[in-house]
Amino acid sequence: MEVEDASPTAVIDRLARIESLLEHQSQQINQLSTRSSPVSYPTSQADYFPAYQQQSEYLPSTSAAIDPHLDSPQFLIPKGHATLPSTLLSLSRVSDQVGEYQRDYFFEIEEKLPLPGLLGTLYDSPLIWPSLDLNVLDALADNYFRNVHPHHPLFSPSMFKSWQAQLIQEKDMEEIGTAICYCVYALGTLCTDQGGNYDTDEAFGLHFFQPALRIILHKLVWDFRPSVNLCQALLLAASYFSHLGRPLHSWKMAQFSSRIFLTLVESRKHILSSAEFEEVELRTFWQCFTVECDRIAELDVPRSGIEPLGDRMRLPHSTDPADNENTIYFIAEHAIRRLLNRIHNSLYGPEISQTSPNTVVPTGPNQAWQSLGLQKLLGLTAELNRQLEEWYISIPDWLRPPKGTVPLPNDRARVLRLRYYAARHIIHRPFVLQLACRQPEGQSPASSSVLSPDSYSEMPLVLEKCETCIDSCVTYLYNAVEMIDKRSPYLWTFSQSCMACLVMLWLAENTPALHHYVPPMRQVQSMVLNRLSKWATKDSTFAAEAHIIKRLVFSDSMED
Repeated sequence: MEVEDASPTAVIDRLARIESLLEHQSQQINQLSTRSSPVSYPTSQADYFPAYQQQSEYLPSTSAAIDPHLDSPQFLIPKGHATLPSTLLSLSRVSDQVGEYQRDYFFEIEEKLPLPGLLGTLYDSPLIWPSLDLNVLDALADNYFRNVHPHHPLFSPSMFKSWQAQLIQEKDMEEIGTAICYCVYALGTLCTDQGGNYDTDEAFGLHFFQPALRIILHKLVWDFRPSVNLCQALLLAASYFSHLGRPLHSWKMAQFSSRIFLTLVESRKHILSSAEFEEVELRTFWQCFTVECDRIAELDVPRSGIEPLGDRMRLPHSTDPADNENTIYFIAEHAIRRLLNRIHNSLYGPEISQTSPNTVVPTGPNQAWQSLGLQKLLGLTAELNRQLEEWYISIPDWLRPPKGTVPLPNDRARVLRLRYYAARHIIHRPFVLQLACRQPEGQSPASSSVLSPDSYSEMPLVLEKCETCIDSCVTYLYNAVEMIDKRSPYLWTFSQSCMACLVMLWLAENTPALHHYVPPMRQVQSMVLNRLSKWATKDSTFAAEAHIIKRLVFSDSMED
């Protein structure tokens, strides 16, 4: 038996190779779809800095060993894509059960929510500096590096200590290093007691975050040169808001960071062919990329222009032996985020009106997969699933989370497992939707490129794909309940996905051909609702999700 090289360099090289492999497998996706290259969605790439869509020659390829002539077209998340959880709520069968909701329903909820506590009156009072007790600050920083840093390893503990030393010496200096320190303390406070009371400014760490945000916004407006440290501070602010379950505020901070980073790239564009990005810059870029892509996937927010650079920027490497594990998790998550983008582009782009003029099976908003015949859809989803399995195998044995619901040692492993099942779910979702959203009796047949629902439900391979989707949703839910029980950068993301999974399972259970694949659901539905109730303040997204989930009645709930 061959022994796997587990050295940090070997592991990172393996992940870099899988990145290259996934990049070139994009060509196979093209060949399996009806188009020769990914559809060019004019508004789906950069709503800002559009020039970067055509200036990839300024940026080094992911791997120097790749032949530039083999570079495949980019797979960006299309504007108007149909993977949003709210898309499922627009299906007639679902809306009959839970009520009607617009595509931007959750966006509108979030934009109306006031900021908590002191943040709602950010400039209404003089800036008050928090007291600096070094023992308290060290404890909060330790908590940050234990609970928050692994999700986005932007800087080393030694770098942070240099900022903290300056802060302690100067007390009230309004510099970006001070803002970074205060963000770290605020996040350390927020994650100190996951079971505590979060109704007070002190529990939110607002006495740290308020001055941090004021410094950050001042620098954002009045600094005229791009700064990586300002990008880092904005990403920490984004993390703070995501820990609160506030996706729009998190996205806004990350978008500002992305735009500053793009300005930094622009300032170097004439030397990028030979220039090397520093490690801290690479980590900043990939965090911008992942946060923005997550928000695009969930809320279809405007793009900064950072996404197209994902095919060109090289991967970070570990500079601190103690941080090797975090770096590997970081790279692995970035890789599956790129694969998720390919799935959005290949299956859920709003292109059906351009390629198929005929009526199709009514599965909600137009989606790219609807224009494919059975064989092309089977081939495309099989290739995407193969790439997903390649990604999974690329994670080194000692860090790879086992499939299923076996308890895992840390949140980073849980995140990778959840990413895996999220991707597996949406790869196979079209098969369940096709069966669940049957044509009403008497309706004229769909075009020949679309499957007949009756023949569709009789094919063992199609039913197997549906079973995979159902299994992915169930497994996702059992893994997610632990993550939505505490604050993390994924709190809002995972709660939305839980709702989407439950909607898909409700559809499957109410589809005769799929009913027997769905296990008893009452227990996991109750578990999700119990976790969401922890965050379901009045008029919040969490409260709206809980209301929708309560209206999904599963058969085992009616047996009592």
